[in-house]
Amino acid sequence: MKSSEANSALSDILVVGTGGCGLAAALAAAQKGAGVLVLEKTDQPGGGTAFSSRSLRAAGTRFQRAEGIEDDPGRYAEEILQRNQGQSDPALTRRLAQESGRVVEWLADSAGIQFVIRRYAFGHGADRSHTWTEDRTIIDFMMEAVRRHANIRLLFSTPVLSLIIEPDGAVSGIVTEERRLSAHKVILATGGFAASRDWLSHFIPQAVDIPFSGHSGSTGDGLKMALEAGAVLENMGAFQPFPTFIATHHLEVPTNLAMLGAILVDRTGRRFANESHFPGGLGAKMLELPGKQAYEIFDERIYREMEKGLSKIVAAGLLKKAGSANELASAIGVDPSGLEDAVREQNGALGQQDRFGRTFSDPLRAPLYGVKVWVAMFHTQGGLRINTNAQVLRRDGSIIPNLYAGGGLASGVSGPGPEGYLPGNGQLASFGWGRIAGQHAADSLRASR
Repeated sequence: MKSSEANSALSDILVVGTGGCGLAAALAAAQKGAGVLVLEKTDQPGGGTAFSSRSLRAAGTRFQRAEGIEDDPGRYAEEILQRNQGQSDPALTRRLAQESGRVVEWLADSAGIQFVIRRYAFGHGADRSHTWTEDRTIIDFMMEAVRRHANIRLLFSTPVLSLIIEPDGAVSGIVTEERRLSAHKVILATGGFAASRDWLSHFIPQAVDIPFSGHSGSTGDGLKMALEAGAVLENMGAFQPFPTFIATHHLEVPTNLAMLGAILVDRTGRRFANESHFPGGLGAKMLELPGKQAYEIFDERIYREMEKGLSKIVAAGLLKKAGSANELASAIGVDPSGLEDAVREQNGALGQQDRFGRTFSDPLRAPLYGVKVWVAMFHTQGGLRINTNAQVLRRDGSIIPNLYAGGGLASGVSGPGPEGYLPGNGQLASFGWGRIAGQHAADSLRASR
């Protein structure tokens, strides 16, 4: 919507969305003295962050140093680029990796999160998974911090329909169903488009019919608004396909099974991918299988180590156990000769790379366990093109004045497709770009006065 008038008091900064990105942006801006108004279209905070793991990946933090873990942002950035084969923007990737440690320490100091290091590399070259022991979500911590700050106001059940765009192309506010709100800066943090069948059909058609376990508000609202302001999209085929989801019961098979030596087979009982390329590479291969489903196979050693995480699956009667590969194949409905060959092949290649490029250190020994899994959509990773200050860009590379974006709304660091997703990329983009956007918006506003 184009106009230079708005019928409300002028805000310093408007933030649209109360997921991790929006709340981080609001808190970072308020800490620099800006007045912030946050709008959320639903009646609850959280966005896609509410569905994410209880962990933030970060490099070079004081928490790692206290545990004697050697790590640095440069190493983290190179691992992200290695996973996506150098297809994400190097400058954006390195900026986020550099910001990762600052974000974690900032959250500890500003939101009171007592981080501990989880010894769980999961695709990373160092232990950089920062979690907490309290039975609370990161949104709980963030909301407490935001509500303590006098410079921040929150409005729930307030969908934003469009941006106010001046004749010169600058953004000067937003339009809701009831009113127009003007602001010096607008930060869009509305999430991705995984809940929109129309957007998926256009950009990720192979994911249209797979289960979606994320936030129902991820409908591409911010993308539409920003496009009207001249923004450009990139990497719209990027997303996180989660390969071990039980669609019938909305349960996740613990990710660590694959890291401990579990294998995945198709209906013929044969392996089809390197399971350690979890989740993106493995999930992408599952999208090519009939029914987009597979079967995860593991043994007693792995079961005992992950027994607690499997408890809900066991209680639901979904995990099958058998004394041999042949018996297990009959129990789960795959070809017995194929599964026998898969187990025999793995056990015969210990300590060396197999045909998928994976190296196993332990054999699979009977009794064996199996569970049927589906590939699911967790969140999209493509979106608006931004610069290293989280400012939204036009196709010619120029900045759309006063407009910022981050989280699932901005183009991520996973490259153009599903294979480049490194665990933690989503949270890194949410909190990293949120904090960067909030600080830069507040700093530039202060400099202009």
